[in-house]
Formats: sequence, C-alpha cells, structure tokens
Amino acid sequence: MPATASPFSKYSNLITTADELGQICGQPLPQIIAKELSALDQMCRDFIATSPFCLIASANPQGYLDISPRGDPVGFVQVLSDTLIAIPDRPGNKRVDTFHNVLEDPRASVIFFVPGKMETLRLRGSARICADPDLLKSMAIQDHPPKLALLIHVDTVFAHCPKCVIRAKLWQPEAWPDSSRLPNMNAMMVKHARINQTPDEWFESLKDTGELDLY
Repeated sequence: MPATASPFSKYSNLITTADELGQICGQPLPQIIAKELSALDQMCRDFIATSPFCLIASANPQGYLDISPRGDPVGFVQVLSDTLIAIPDRPGNKRVDTFHNVLEDPRASVIFFVPGKMETLRLRGSARICADPDLLKSMAIQDHPPKLALLIHVDTVFAHCPKCVIRAKLWQPEAWPDSSRLPNMNAMMVKHARINQTPDEWFESLKDTGELDLY
C-alpha cells in the first residue's frame, strides 16, 4: 500500500529544529523568561478577579489537545491560595471533554481575558475534578451551584504580551467584521449532526429539556 502523502508536503522550508526556529524568530530577552512565576502574586489575583472569560487547554490520552471556553460574571474563578484556583462548571452540552481529559492526563493550561484589557494572563498546572459541597455552594449563581469545579494547582503563571489583541482590534467594535451572514449554532448543529429538523425546530425542541439553561 503506497504511503499517504503528508498534507504539508507541498510547502517548502518547513521548520523542524529549535536552531532553525531561533535563527528566524530570535531569542527572548532575559526579562521575558524571568517574568514567569511559580505562584499567583497580588497582580495575578487581581487580573483573575476581574476576568469574566477564560480558555482551558487539556489533552486526551492520544495527545490531541482540546480548548474549552468558560464564562461567567466577573470573578467567577476563585483563587483559593497562591497556587490553587477553582473554575466552576456550568450547564453545557454534557460532553465534558476537559474533565474526561483530566481524568487521564491532569495537565491543564488557562488563559484569562479582561474586556478592554490588551494583556492576558496565562497559567499552567495540574488539575483535579472536585465535587466538594462547600466549594460548589460558594460558587452558586441564582441559587444554582455548579455540579463540579475544576481545581488547578498552579505551576507557572505569566502575563502575556498585548500585541495579538492590539492587532486583532479585539475590543474595538468599530473594527469588528460583519458576522451577519455567518450561521448560528442551531444551523450548524442541524447540518453537522445531520438533524432532520429546521434550525428553528431544533431550537424549540431544546427549550423544555433544560439544554438552554445557563445555571
């Protein structure tokens, strides 16, 4: 059986070594390396306390990476100590990919965003799934505590350069692209999952099942 051609084979000058990468990108300033901390200081705590949105990265046993968004009112991520944070898990699609991954590989990484703030905050560490009733009760919204929380023990944390947010004009509404022609989630679900309903019919079918509940 002939070998399958690599999807990258039509492109030249693929970078395959750290030396090649360094020759093109250069080396970071010593201060850029030194800014990485092993615990949350007050500035990190303040950033997390002001963030309503973050992304969690994890990996499954096959090594494939997953990135999952989390969002809630400002301060939804609790800083339990200088090296421990807790992220509540609100109702979603029940795939719980992050949790399945953490059961097999506890390594996780998080990047926090603050609307209007150009910098982001990145941390990585070791995660556990927690059902502690007191912790979950402290995370309740509208009298609805989460069923689970993700605990992450911080190994490293650092502020990330604002250049990508500046280039994207992420917080400048006047620069946002016109998204009116993009399909909504209902249309994508009907097509991708081959559901024999219209997008509106699919949406209506979810209303009485609790699938649309926020809390």
